[in-house]
Amino acid sequence: MESLNNQNRTMNTQAGSRLEKRIGSIFIHVSDMKSAVEWYSRVFDLPYNDDYMNGRLSTVYTLHFEGTEILLDSNHGAAPAPQPMMFFKTDDIRHTLQFLKDTGIVIHNEVLENNIVIFEDPDGNRLMAIQM
Repeated sequence: MESLNNQNRTMNTQAGSRLEKRIGSIFIHVSDMKSAVEWYSRVFDLPYNDDYMNGRLSTVYTLHFEGTEILLDSNHGAAPAPQPMMFFKTDDIRHTLQFLKDTGIVIHNEVLENNIVIFEDPDGNRLMAIQM
């Protein structure tokens, strides 16, 4: 065990890559930036930059969440992942599920006994809501 602790200490102090133990941003690949900005802004009650609604779109759009950012990226035609790559916390999964249904969002799985709902954005990217 002592050897392992010494090895970990050595790895942490070597020169070179100093990756931080936090996520900077998460990319979500989208095919229609305007539609994606509108959808994410509506679902997460986020303000959006009017330039995006007036046709002056970039290929990357930043959504500001607490603790990290999500970057909508229309540069690459990546296929949606079959499983969620992240989850969003909610304090009331049933209310969240009803909101998603009322908004017409595609629901893939409701596991209410485990406080989980899997849903998708307009590009088929699967997202998850969890009550913690």
